[in-house]
Amino acid sequence: MDSSAPRHTRACDPSLPCETRPVISVILGHQGGWDEALMVLVPIALFIGLLSLANKRAKAIQAKRLKEQESAAASDPSTPGSDS
Repeated sequence: MDSSAPRHTRACDPSLPCETRPVISVILGHQGGWDEALMVLVPIALFIGLLSLANKRAKAIQAKRLKEQESAAASDPSTPGSDS
C-alpha cells in the first residue's frame, strides 16, 4: 500500500472548512431530547392516523351494508307481517 496516498475519512475530510466540522458534530450530536421525542411521537401519531382512517372506512362499509339490507328487506314482498 502506498503510504504517500492521502487517506481520508468522512469525519476528517480536509475539503471541509475548519469551522464546518464542529457545526456538523453539533447537528449530529445529542439534540437535548426533542429528537428522541420525535422518534417516539411520530410513529404513535402515524398509528393513530391509520387507525382512525381504518375505523372511518369500516363504519362507512357497515353503514352501506345496513342500508342495502334495509332496502332489500323493504323491496322483498315476502317479509313476515305483510298482508298479502
